[in-house]
Amino acid sequence: MDEHNAETPKQEQEQPEKYDLFNTAELAELYSKYQPPLDERVIEIVLSSTKGRDCLVDIGCGSGSSTRPFCSHFSKVIGVDYSPAQIDLAKSLSQEISNAEFLQGSLYELPVADSSVDCIIGVMIAQFIDLPQLFEEAKRVLKPGGVLLFHGKGSPKVVQIERETETESETDTTISQLNERISYIKTGLFAGLFHDRTHFNPQKYSNIPPLHEDQDIKREEWTSSRWTTLPVLADYMLTWSAAGKYCAKHGLSSGELKEKMIEVMKGGDNGMCSVRCEADRFTWSACHVTGG
Repeated sequence: MDEHNAETPKQEQEQPEKYDLFNTAELAELYSKYQPPLDERVIEIVLSSTKGRDCLVDIGCGSGSSTRPFCSHFSKVIGVDYSPAQIDLAKSLSQEISNAEFLQGSLYELPVADSSVDCIIGVMIAQFIDLPQLFEEAKRVLKPGGVLLFHGKGSPKVVQIERETETESETDTTISQLNERISYIKTGLFAGLFHDRTHFNPQKYSNIPPLHEDQDIKREEWTSSRWTTLPVLADYMLTWSAAGKYCAKHGLSSGELKEKMIEVMKGGDNGMCSVRCEADRFTWSACHVTGG
């Protein structure tokens, strides 16, 4: 799952009726197509943190994009999500992987035996869940020394613009202006529609408590960078839960919202052909200590 909360986390959070955050076939497809692949560094952190390679469980697995990369490293990989639509797509995309299993169900009642899991990973899920309840379940299923790891992503920030021509104009969009327009999409267009009430993501998971009392946790931060286009950036924004709620609230299709976001980012400037975006990446992890 992926979610980017606005710059004003204390704003009133509005919940349009009859919109399920992630349980739609359309959103499952959008996630599968437009979410960036799991960062290789996350895989490296998991492998360096875990002792065993028997079983990894991906909680809030969605369509399995954060699950499948671990199949070549663990004997068994299990993805769990509450959404039937996401699980159906995950199964469809993973038919040729023999050691991957995707199950629809509760993250607080994982379908695994006590002390049987080497690692639980959750990608952009921490802000959606009841952490104390998940911690109790993690203590049940993790082996002694097993690892619970959360991975989060910050919002994209434009650092470079490539134009169709090298001729400069006073009407050319500056990097600052484009970032302001992207910020407006989050804080203006989608005002009140982001789900995160924990404020975990803006704080890069630094405010997530330890799994066990007085336990040291491990956090890592880095920045990712990629070239993209405004249409592709708009596709990525469609995977935000706020985008789905905006469409439900205003009776728009995802395609109509995409065009609206592109126009906001352009601001009348049609000369931008590609942009380089940077985004913060971060992980939080803790080991299960027997008797902790």
